Amino acid sequence: MRRPLLVLLLSVLPLLSAAPAAALVDPGTGTTYEAERVVVPLTFPVAGSVRFSDNWLACRSGCARMHMGQDLMGAKMLPLVAAFDGVVTSVKREATPNSGGNTLTIAADRGPAAGWSALYVHVNNDTPGTDDGRGTAAWSFPAGIAPGARVLAGQLVGWLGDSGNAESTGAHLHVELRKGDGWRGVVYNAYPTLMAARRLSAPLPSGPHPEGSLLRHPTGRLFVLQGGDKRELTPASLAAHGRLAVDAVPMTAAESVGYRTGAAALIPDGTIVRDPGATTWLVTGGGRAKAGAAAWAALGRPSPRVHRVTHADLAPLPVVPLPESPLYSGALVRAVDSRTIHLVDATGTLRRVGHAAVLTSHGWTFQDVAVLPAGALQEARTGAPLGLRDGTLVRTDTNMVLVISGGTARRLHDTRQSSAYGYAAAPRMRVPDGLVAHLPVTELTTR
Repeated sequence: MRRPLLVLLLSVLPLLSAAPAAALVDPGTGTTYEAERVVVPLTFPVAGSVRFSDNWLACRSGCARMHMGQDLMGAKMLPLVAAFDGVVTSVKREATPNSGGNTLTIAADRGPAAGWSALYVHVNNDTPGTDDGRGTAAWSFPAGIAPGARVLAGQLVGWLGDSGNAESTGAHLHVELRKGDGWRGVVYNAYPTLMAARRLSAPLPSGPHPEGSLLRHPTGRLFVLQGGDKRELTPASLAAHGRLAVDAVPMTAAESVGYRTGAAALIPDGTIVRDPGATTWLVTGGGRAKAGAAAWAALGRPSPRVHRVTHADLAPLPVVPLPESPLYSGALVRAVDSRTIHLVDATGTLRRVGHAAVLTSHGWTFQDVAVLPAGALQEARTGAPLGLRDGTLVRTDTNMVLVISGGTARRLHDTRQSSAYGYAAAPRMRVPDGLVAHLPVTELTTR
């Protein structure tokens, strides 16, 4: 009778005596680490060729501390890219030459890597072609990489260098993989993850792009960003939206995932379209009104510009009565005795189109402007002038390159940033400085 009891006690004793495993801590730095092997889905943090071997926990500083990362040895100025979709949580720039090094941390906030952080150390601090320690301002991180900036996997975030204590060891990126915060999280060996990571030869076009941007998906489909949603533009409706395919900016599949998918973009108010059955429609007030030659003359547009669209493009627009007044939503109008053009907005308010560049940015031409009798606009209420369309890429007279979005001007500082965001080949509209002087200027990476 006692033997079963003895067996039971012997089986339970190991459970009673087992204690939780103590946290592993580097006594030299106090850094907490974990020996468990993990493979976190990410993009290799250097675009280009590097050399590395597993030197995690190797002796450093005479074995006073252990090596917490992996050293990716390579040429100075190799592009550093975001390991995953996430947010920049810290950026450290040297205050003076060779005063501690440049570092960056990125935290993943979506996808299979959510909850992990990557720490980048020894980011470049030299003027290209030198070892002067004076390149931090222009050659450590691209413009806009700052705490709070959203980044996408493969996006350019810096350049490889030898800042900090790497001046005597050769240019390399020291990268750490941490669970949790980029500086205080638990460190795991990054070697298995790096061996399995997706490798890039060059940075990917980054984002998120500003409101109003016309984006080209890797599949070739075109989307416009409206209210945080990506809304597809069909080939037939592209011109009706005042857009050209050449204006589209490339986006990655990762960036596309970051936007909600909305319904296809509706044809804008004020547009005149012809369906495959040769019926002509005026789009206004979120609907479509059937109209012919007599109606166009009555509305001040005897020879309107007409866009061909499909029945599918028109399907979301309900049929509505033809407006009785030429001051319908979306109308571009001017009095016969005036050269000033106004847009009639959805509330019936006139908004002055004060410059030809504003007209062009919205995809309009002078053929779209209705000419009304003298005094026809005197009783209409007026509002704020109309600005450049969201998503418009402009170059000012003083050579600032800006993307207009939501009442702000998002600045592209140099050709490196233009290339990184896919704007290198995009047409730039030349505008006078005064047209954008009233707009606040923010970084392209502003969330």
